[in-house]
Amino acid sequence: TFMSNVTVVHTKSELELAIERRDKTIAVKSASLADDVKTVKSASSGAFALAIGSAGVFATNFWNPLGWGSGIIGTLSTGSLITAIIAIGLSSTLLFAIYNDYSIKGRTSIQLAGGNSIDADLVMERD
Repeated sequence: TFMSNVTVVHTKSELELAIERRDKTIAVKSASLADDVKTVKSASSGAFALAIGSAGVFATNFWNPLGWGSGIIGTLSTGSLITAIIAIGLSSTLLFAIYNDYSIKGRTSIQLAGGNSIDADLVMERD
């Protein structure tokens, strides 16, 4: 498929800027970042909301609004999701944007204007 205005990102900070700008198509050229985004996108909404809260607790490790013990968080099956959320390191607002506003495709090659193509580990399309 031919696409124009593709934003290619390699790092979390580049991804953050692209989402903040509401870029239409984001090509992620980092296998680990792609895996983290896929993990976030594949979560159920309940697990996602829970993990956002848990990741916040882990990230701040300072304020525990729900009084959860780390043992309880540890037993949740959202461990990999929490890890991914922390790894992506975006604000919850931007994580919700990934979750709600973008659809994702796995490894793919994108045709750019001018006939060039790039191989991306993940492509995010703003819905």
